[in-house]
Amino acid sequence: MSYDVHGLSGVLAIVLMFIHAIWATVVLVKKDEKMIVNFHKFSVFVWLVWLIPYFSPMVFQIVEAG
Repeated sequence: MSYDVHGLSGVLAIVLMFIHAIWATVVLVKKDEKMIVNFHKFSVFVWLVWLIPYFSPMVFQIVEAG
């Protein structure tokens, strides 16, 4: 594993996705409306964090080539 933006954000994204999966299970079991709303907000946050390791190699290559 490398200790750069891609590596660190990738680990963070994986940890958040694991928490997201656990929380999804709890929300589905409890069927609480407030939890569902908060879960959707957290889902967007997790998705945005996941985009960092997804797009960072492309962005770094564009910057390096330019």
